[in-house]
Amino acid sequence: MYVARDQNEILQELQRQSGIEASKIEGTFENDVLASNSFEFSKSEVEIEQLYKAAFADTSWGEYLTLRAAEFGIDRKPAVRAIGALTITGTKGIIVPQGSVFSTDNNVYFTTDAACTIADNGTVDVKITAQIAGTSGNVGANTIDKIPMSIPGVSKVINKDATHDGFEEETDESLLKRYLVHVRTPATSGNVMHYKEWALSVAGVGDVKVIPLWNGNGTVKVLVTDVNKNAASQELQKKVADYIETVRPIGATVTVTAPAYLNINVTANVKVNQEYLQDYASVLKNTLDAYLVDSGFDSDYVSIAQVGKVLLNSGAISDYDSLKINGGISNVRIPSGYLPRAGTMGVTRVD
Repeated sequence: MYVARDQNEILQELQRQSGIEASKIEGTFENDVLASNSFEFSKSEVEIEQLYKAAFADTSWGEYLTLRAAEFGIDRKPAVRAIGALTITGTKGIIVPQGSVFSTDNNVYFTTDAACTIADNGTVDVKITAQIAGTSGNVGANTIDKIPMSIPGVSKVINKDATHDGFEEETDESLLKRYLVHVRTPATSGNVMHYKEWALSVAGVGDVKVIPLWNGNGTVKVLVTDVNKNAASQELQKKVADYIETVRPIGATVTVTAPAYLNINVTANVKVNQEYLQDYASVLKNTLDAYLVDSGFDSDYVSIAQVGKVLLNSGAISDYDSLKINGGISNVRIPSGYLPRAGTMGVTRVD
């Protein structure tokens, strides 16, 4: 790999090549002339080094990686705006226009997807979309309750459920991974890799499993998680299904769904570190869940040895015994189409 030389190294090389026997110490005419040139040359070498890195996907970044991947038809997935539903309360028969704006206390704004009419009971439910793409639009239930611009006949709004499916622009790491999958494991003629690439190209999708012939000849099941490695929402599943329908081979019957959750319940006797006496159980559960979220979709089983290691690495305990997962002392198989998640944490403190 090309490595840029620093200014001092370039200066020394220029002095060796000058062929002039006059003094070259700092402050002399020759030193001053060559030093000023070496500064500019060093800048150029830094640019050349960066250009070298930008040219190859493994070392590229940002817009350069975007351009490199695009040469192979792999486009960086854009940020996605969160979606949800809002219950509007007001006068019967009032029409709430499409694009009406509502917000949270901390100024996260949403607009209505369609015009709606307040029903006889004084309420109407309407779908909404965040104004700004990204995770900022994923807000909790009962937080969208402000009407920034007064709407005649509307007195109250609230979101009964949290908004969801707001995702940031695809990271360099994710884009590089998709690029390498494309160039190293070519997708052809509707094979498994082809379905995986199609699903992964949809904004918001994090990982995919493809099960060919799952229900007989010509059938394909596509299991989808979002970028947070959680089961994909119904809306995200539909986006994937709609896109695959436009590119799949003729005659294939494709089912797009999300994996179900498999609870991993843990029991053990644990020696708790002093600073975690009050919250050791929640720390252990959160640490185990983070491990399962990170590795579960790519695994066929949950290792009891790894679970023990994760519990120790949490920092909350110094030792454990009588460890069981899902009531047994052996590994737990993860059925196809399931995501493991931390369930009950039945840990008993012992001295």
